Amino acid sequence: MDKWLSHPTALKIISLVLALLLWAVVHIDPDSSPQTVTSSIDTKTIEAAKINVEGLDTEKFALTAMEPTVVRIDVQGKLSDLLTASSIDDYKVIVDVSDAKPGIQELPLVVKLPKGIQLVSMSPRTVTVQMEEIVTKTFDLQVVAEGKPAEGFVAGEPAAVTFSTETGEAGVQVTLPKDDMERVGSVVASVNIEGADKTVTEKKAKIVVYDADGLEMTNAIVDPTNIMVEVKITLPFKKVPVQLRYTGTLPDGVSIESIKPGIEEVTVYGDQKTVDGLTVYDGVVVDLSKVKSSGTFNVKTQLIDGIKSVDPEEISISVFVDPTETRTFSGMTINIEELAEGLKAVVRAPESGKYDLTVSGAGSVLSKLEASQITIAANVAGLGPGVHTIPLDIALPAYVQTSVGDGRSLSVTIEIVDEGAAGAGTEEEPPSVETGTTPTDTPAATPDPGSGNGNASGNATNSGNQ
Repeated sequence: MDKWLSHPTALKIISLVLALLLWAVVHIDPDSSPQTVTSSIDTKTIEAAKINVEGLDTEKFALTAMEPTVVRIDVQGKLSDLLTASSIDDYKVIVDVSDAKPGIQELPLVVKLPKGIQLVSMSPRTVTVQMEEIVTKTFDLQVVAEGKPAEGFVAGEPAAVTFSTETGEAGVQVTLPKDDMERVGSVVASVNIEGADKTVTEKKAKIVVYDADGLEMTNAIVDPTNIMVEVKITLPFKKVPVQLRYTGTLPDGVSIESIKPGIEEVTVYGDQKTVDGLTVYDGVVVDLSKVKSSGTFNVKTQLIDGIKSVDPEEISISVFVDPTETRTFSGMTINIEELAEGLKAVVRAPESGKYDLTVSGAGSVLSKLEASQITIAANVAGLGPGVHTIPLDIALPAYVQTSVGDGRSLSVTIEIVDEGAAGAGTEEEPPSVETGTTPTDTPAATPDPGSGNGNASGNATNSGNQ
């Protein structure tokens, strides 16, 4: 017997029998018939099952907070079923907010499990949610340019191409929870112009909502979400007043009453130094020889003084003419200019020391002309003692010119006397002679585009001086 028990084969047989007995003790159900055994059942724990929200009316409410966002669930089922439902997404934990109201509230959780698997426990079984009312408000859009254009160029104000919301309203519609809406600071669309040397047109820009602290509100819903923007990239520019220039002569017997440009300013473009130094634009030249009667015509703007372009490229000019008339102003004072120190000037011709000046122009202009608007001067700069014939400098208002049809010369005879010489001043002098120095920088009247005045005349001079 001892030999048999110590034999290796006998030991293997005894071990097998004992194993079968142990298996039977574990798996045989005492409440069932000897032929029935239990199925293999196992358990599984899911530590962080995500809570899914259902029933949310996104047009009326927003779920602004939920605590917790995951739960722990224990399930059991056949080992084969548990192995089949191995993904965490197969275990759905749901909170239904279809009947929820604005505010904080606690709602029950519902679990949907794969077939054949049962819930053992869930923690927690409820969730706290915060619901807020959704509101929509229209905001003005700010369009901003980011970056710098190419060197030597400047950027204009960025602008949005005409747009509207789906409802047809201008502006941008922003949808947010009611409390968040109160924090909106700005609604902005940005466009990059870095290195641009020409106008940026129809560039798509995203609309972003920022709060009062400049932080993006990522939960904002905007309509529209994008727009097309435009940024003008040009040379440096400046708006300057228009000053007309004239060429040619008017037909005989016709004088200008007024000339007025259709606009008072133009925009000139060029390098920064040139633009900064320009105070007026006189690149509009009116050819008087083409003026036959009162009317309006267009004149092209010319490139002058280093200007690269002008906007607009042409402007309208309104011209009004009247028949030419003449008028004489008698006894006009002659101002002696630039007389050297220690010298004295005496007008010898005309003998009276005064000048009778005849002017011509449109009747409506001459009827309003006053003597105080006319200046007659004789410049004796550099002249010494003796008798000299000096041409007169006559400054006249716009559209008035001297008339010499009577044969008189526009000059004066002046004797310059050294006051320190013996016997100086003993000879009788003509009365009422104005001597001394007067400012020499007094200009002739210049056309005023806004008032219709200008220095055009029937003789096509740029000023009233002759």
